[in-house]
Amino acid sequence: MEFVGYVIKIGNYYFGGRTQNSISVVKKSQNAEIYNEDELDIAERVAEDLGGAIRKIYVSE
Repeated sequence: MEFVGYVIKIGNYYFGGRTQNSISVVKKSQNAEIYNEDELDIAERVAEDLGGAIRKIYVSE
């Protein structure tokens, strides 16, 4: 399995992105906004702001 990155899980949904006044949520992790290792600090701040949790995602070959 290969590490892909981090996503933010909010309840049963995933963080899809943010615009000026709103956020989007998606049902599938593969459609979520993916953060790499260098962006982990950003993901942690966003997750804290939204009350979500960070999850690692992997892909199997």
